[in-house]
Amino acid sequence: MRQFTKGLMTISLLVVVIVGCSNNEVKQHSTENSKVLETRNSGEVEILRGKYPFPNGVTETGSGDLVLTTPAGTSRNGKTPAFYIDQDDELIQIGFDADEFDGSRQTFIYVDKVYVKPDNFDNRKDSSIDLQGTMLTPGRHTVSFIQFENDDPNGGAVTSYNEAHYEVREKDRR
Repeated sequence: MRQFTKGLMTISLLVVVIVGCSNNEVKQHSTENSKVLETRNSGEVEILRGKYPFPNGVTETGSGDLVLTTPAGTSRNGKTPAFYIDQDDELIQIGFDADEFDGSRQTFIYVDKVYVKPDNFDNRKDSSIDLQGTMLTPGRHTVSFIQFENDDPNGGAVTSYNEAHYEVREKDRR
């Protein structure tokens, strides 16, 4: 319980700092493949979403194992950790462990079938994902890790697909 409290306090502090210093400038561009959403915050971090379409009819394949780590626990053994957010939370970071993914290939990360970012697990197996916008709406969400033949998400065959889930709940403000 003590670790959970410390983790929750750390995440809350991070959210307060980010929300307090954020610049909500949003620009939308279109590309041949799909829509790209570019968001800038005070740290000038750019997040490109929707750049690569989610493959149709994909089922879990490959030897990869994905475990999400949230303030409420992990997705180990098929569990769906549920964590609470405030109405004013704009960004929450969750961690993940990625085991047995092919380190010679790029891994494309999607949340709710929307491309979030690429990653590579050659020298490490853990990292994090920034959740914001629709990724923080109350309900169950899916994080998908996909590797493609020739690292080509626009036409390559899926060589590895793994997913895990998390649930967002809104805090009761009584």
